[in-house]
Amino acid sequence: MRVVGIIAEYNPLHNGHIYHMEESKKQAGTEFCIVAMSGNFVQRGEPACTDKFTRAEWAVMGGADLVVEIPTAYAVSSAERFAEGAVKTLAATGVVTDLAFGVETENVNALYHLADLLGREPPNLRIYLMHHLKQGKSYPRAQHDALADYGVPEDELEILQQPNNILAVEYLKSLRRFAPEIRPLPIQRIGNRYNSTVLTGKLSSATAIREALLGGDESVYDTMPMSVAAAMRFDEQFPVTFDKFAPMLLYRLRSMTIEELQALPDVGEGFEQVLYRAARESVDLPSLLEAIKSKRYTLARCKRILVSALLHVPDGMTAALGKNVDDLYLHVLGLKRVGRGLLAAMASNAKAPVILRHSDLMNCSEIARASIAIDALSTDLYAYALGRELHRDAQSAVTV
Repeated sequence: MRVVGIIAEYNPLHNGHIYHMEESKKQAGTEFCIVAMSGNFVQRGEPACTDKFTRAEWAVMGGADLVVEIPTAYAVSSAERFAEGAVKTLAATGVVTDLAFGVETENVNALYHLADLLGREPPNLRIYLMHHLKQGKSYPRAQHDALADYGVPEDELEILQQPNNILAVEYLKSLRRFAPEIRPLPIQRIGNRYNSTVLTGKLSSATAIREALLGGDESVYDTMPMSVAAAMRFDEQFPVTFDKFAPMLLYRLRSMTIEELQALPDVGEGFEQVLYRAARESVDLPSLLEAIKSKRYTLARCKRILVSALLHVPDGMTAALGKNVDDLYLHVLGLKRVGRGLLAAMASNAKAPVILRHSDLMNCSEIARASIAIDALSTDLYAYALGRELHRDAQSAVTV
């Protein structure tokens, strides 16, 4: 039995995602699809537009048979660690045979070449990378310049300017390292580019859709399935924005010592001092971000650090989770009734505990339970920021 895996955020789910799911199943030659999805916070270092259970329900209604959560520590990390956690999660199901992912280039061979090069990281490339990092450049900029110094052609360097291509390279790296048995399946993206800010009809980018939602452009509802458009249009809580978390975030930062700030993921080079001062001088989120972002610490990196502080994500959590497959877990967020056969197959083949209810936590390792506690905290804080009670158990799954 072939099962295609998809890594997603669905922030929000739109028509392009539906096309991707359908095309992925078609090219994989299967009707079965498992989605590994970010939880309440996404890789850009922001809260998702809606909670994870709602987005999992959308995914199942859109064609997924099963949705499992990417552990929060991975979901709010760098592209490399995000890809590693998502690939490991899908591999742990024991049933995924193909990984489908969107690309924004027809030169797929270049993606494989870049993945091989960055995965091997030859000594000279490492030397070039460290040289550019020492100049105070952000990691993406330093990596780009190091690849240029190493002799990578300009057309391949341009490929790494698109977020989907960056993630595609990271998926290929992770597959080769952690799940060589899973077949990569690049799917050509249709419509406008991922980070385009302009709506282009029914197939528009997630970035353009989010901006249109915040700007009140009603034409945006044509870009989504009806169930998603209805939630975005009539539920005044959505889309959720980072400013709703600002008071609790500033409180959290001001209650942390410099040593605790230093222990956050991706904090180094004295950035904890910058964060410590800025948290005490800033009165809102925009002023805080303006005070801490720099050439070295990009806006996205700063946001990921802030989310890690808010959710008590310690440095090294992703490394600890990744050491042994026994420390992973498969938290089911949503499933189709007709897809219960996948659960039965996972019961025999999964390499990590499958979590459907709170009692399943007893099967998890200590590090897995620590990670699940972070996932649960994200659900608690998300509900608090929206001023609502938790209507679902933190480990329950949506069944459609």
